Amino acid sequence: MNRYVVILSFLLATSQICCQKRIDLTRDKSLTKVFNETEIQGLESIIQFADNMVLNRNGKTDANEAYHLYLEEMALFNDEIENPPKDNLSFEENVKYKFLESLDSCVFSAIWRFDTHMPMIRYKDSTYRNLDNFTTLSIKPYSKYMDYLEEVGKNDSYFKSLRRDMENAGGISAGSAYLFTKNHANFDFNIPKNRLWAAIFLLCREDYRRKIDRYFKNK
Repeated sequence: MNRYVVILSFLLATSQICCQKRIDLTRDKSLTKVFNETEIQGLESIIQFADNMVLNRNGKTDANEAYHLYLEEMALFNDEIENPPKDNLSFEENVKYKFLESLDSCVFSAIWRFDTHMPMIRYKDSTYRNLDNFTTLSIKPYSKYMDYLEEVGKNDSYFKSLRRDMENAGGISAGSAYLFTKNHANFDFNIPKNRLWAAIFLLCREDYRRKIDRYFKNK
């Protein structure tokens, strides 16, 4: 399926975005300093994809409200340590991966990378090592997006700390993920830097239980 079919089918399948005013990333001077016009258009498509996902989940027409509701669900999910519920908060993997693969390669590599080897993973009281052809999505600790966070971090302590944490952890750490969902009420997702981060964060979330089940089922 080519990139245009993926994007067209996605837009036709979602109606809420028509009611939602698109966010203007060019209002963010740190962003326009780091990314060129073509890359900004790609970032806007990333936000639009995530917007549609969260709007469709709860039937809202206001993206800011929809993101807060979605992240609140994630916060409650993360708190259920003793008896974790089934994870239905990760974006459907096939749809997500097809969208990401449809992006311009420069836009994709400005944020993420695909890995196909899993050195080690724990699941159902077992430890699995050296899984090949096990595709995962991860944020790059050194990238244009990190350069952007460095710019934003000059005047925003949260993003300064986030960048440092991701650089040290090699991606989004469990601590950063937990704190973002727990403190989502502190963010206004009508602000470009917050909306872009929320979109990237949600796209990075992977449902490893289903992924591992599929992996061994298909071997």
